[in-house]
Amino acid sequence: MKMCVIAALCMAIIVELPLARSSSPSEFMESIDGYRSACKKLGPEPKEGCSSIGDVIAFHAAIKSHLSNVPVNTTIKFEDVLLNKGNGYDPPTGVFTAPEDGVYSFKWTFISSRKSTVYLEAVVDGASKAKICVNDQQSAHINTSGHLLYELKSGNKVWIRTFYVAAGYIHADNYTYFSGFKISYV
Repeated sequence: MKMCVIAALCMAIIVELPLARSSSPSEFMESIDGYRSACKKLGPEPKEGCSSIGDVIAFHAAIKSHLSNVPVNTTIKFEDVLLNKGNGYDPPTGVFTAPEDGVYSFKWTFISSRKSTVYLEAVVDGASKAKICVNDQQSAHINTSGHLLYELKSGNKVWIRTFYVAAGYIHADNYTYFSGFKISYV
């Protein structure tokens, strides 16, 4: 974060000071080159830790249809994609593939119905990392959510799957979704 602040200050200096002192386009360009050189020497180049709009990696997808009696170890496919910046999420497989190294935040949530049992887990490259469940639910509907913060390398895969027992019932209509985004560079 400090690097982003330093880079922003340098950019402000690059833009503001030459405008105040320059009398010609060539003087303006010389001033900018001088300030850029000074900023580079300080090291605040916004390479890592600062992102622009084009660098956003984020997705949000929901299931399209209600699911019943989903077998153990089944990857849930969230086919209704509302956002997929960076194209890391693949709806046909239900798998997010990290386009870049970094720390990522993932959330998944589901609604089940009375007498239903649902166990879902976040999986990174085949290893379970976070789990949520509702066991023999007694009310009409309950919403359950999970969250995972995890450092990924480019190419690591993350998905949501059932575990322990077959999932009784999972409600669609944008109540059940999987989302994630990159929060920092490593």
